[in-house]
Amino acid sequence: MDLIAISTLSCILDNIVPFLIKLVLSYVFIQNKYDIELQEELNNLKQDMIAISIVDHFAKYAKLQRRSNHVENILKKNMTQRLKWKLKLQMWLIYSFHALNGMLILWLLYMYKNEPVIVLSKNILWPIEDLLSWSCQHENAISLLVWLMITRLGTSACNRLYV
Repeated sequence: MDLIAISTLSCILDNIVPFLIKLVLSYVFIQNKYDIELQEELNNLKQDMIAISIVDHFAKYAKLQRRSNHVENILKKNMTQRLKWKLKLQMWLIYSFHALNGMLILWLLYMYKNEPVIVLSKNILWPIEDLLSWSCQHENAISLLVWLMITRLGTSACNRLYV
């Protein structure tokens, strides 16, 4: 019973963990206080630029516009840097999880290749019982390899329905 639980959980987590990693990292890499202050300063500069006539006070307007462009460039640079770090960390975490999960599955397949995951009563799986019990040699059983394929197909189909 532990083998079916571990293998099923492994297949389910393979589809859920990337979503959870993306969700957590979106909260970790939110705008910091400095960027919020810069955004407020940019809004104030734009309000001041709207209030000033370009024709009458061109020098003051140009100064505000240069300052506004500078603050906007800083905000864009900070946002790009934050996005790069988020994507790097997200990809590293997702690929690391997939590698660890793959190693777990390979270890399970190596250790329990001849063990059935589920043994059913006689002739329930009649037309395809040999196919379902392929790598283990038990009759009326589902092998670990076939169980992993079934759960992977099922979880990926549910994932496609959700997305």
